[in-house]
Amino acid sequence: MKSYSWMISAILAAMVVAGCGKEEKAQTEDNPEVKQDEKQDEKQSEPVEAEDEETTSDESATAEQEEKSEDEEATSDGVEEASLDISGSWVAKGKDDGVKSKWFFNNGELAVNEKYEYVYKVEKYKDRHGYTVVKIIRDDNNMTALLLKGEGDSLEALTLEDDSFDQYFADGTVPDGQVIEFQRDGAAWDSKDEAVDLWELVHKNKANEVSKNIFWENYERDLWEVVEEGTSGDSMLLHFSNISGAGGSFTKFVSHGDRVEITEYNGNASYPQNPSVRYTVERADGKVVEMKNLTQ
Repeated sequence: MKSYSWMISAILAAMVVAGCGKEEKAQTEDNPEVKQDEKQDEKQSEPVEAEDEETTSDESATAEQEEKSEDEEATSDGVEEASLDISGSWVAKGKDDGVKSKWFFNNGELAVNEKYEYVYKVEKYKDRHGYTVVKIIRDDNNMTALLLKGEGDSLEALTLEDDSFDQYFADGTVPDGQVIEFQRDGAAWDSKDEAVDLWELVHKNKANEVSKNIFWENYERDLWEVVEEGTSGDSMLLHFSNISGAGGSFTKFVSHGDRVEITEYNGNASYPQNPSVRYTVERADGKVVEMKNLTQ
């Protein structure tokens, strides 16, 4: 009996330890404060990489958007595409001094008072003041510009020259200069026959150099046709088919009131990029007053 006493003591001790564990577990389950503290500890020990990554991503996107917005504002003066059609003939008049001049815009070439001394380029977008910007380069490479506003056949312009040109393209400052009023020239063509009559008059005038290049036996008046795509306002584009039926040529007429500018394109493939000759004539008698060979 005495030899088993140590075994009984060990069993009793084990039961006491097990009982204490159950009691502690029960107390933990029954005590909401302890349970909440454990959950709090578990929550604090959870990884936070995903949250930090998401926050960093949002902040980067915001910063990138702000940076992009600032860059766009700094590099783009205008946001509206320029849509003014300035091609053709215009009469310009100073609003203050009343001085008039004739301007003719034609595919990048500009004639003022019937003399081609300039090339021009219309900027794609309006500036931040709503102006359509037309850069102009003279034959001497001096640059000027027009700031245009308006629509249709009536425009107003400010001119940029010398210091005002440099200042505007440096910081966008619009000068307080004289306003120039532009009105589209109202001269127009009544019919194809009117243009053909003038062409025949020019080439039958023996005083004109161009009259020496016509073989009238190969000419028939009814071989002229109007090209609708190139005919509007003061411009009329005609196509002449060779009498043989193979090939042909284009002729463009642009009215400037009492004078007409005629541009010849020899060969069907030459229009509109490769004109051969351009001359200005008097409407009344078909006399050539200015001529330029464009193939040299």
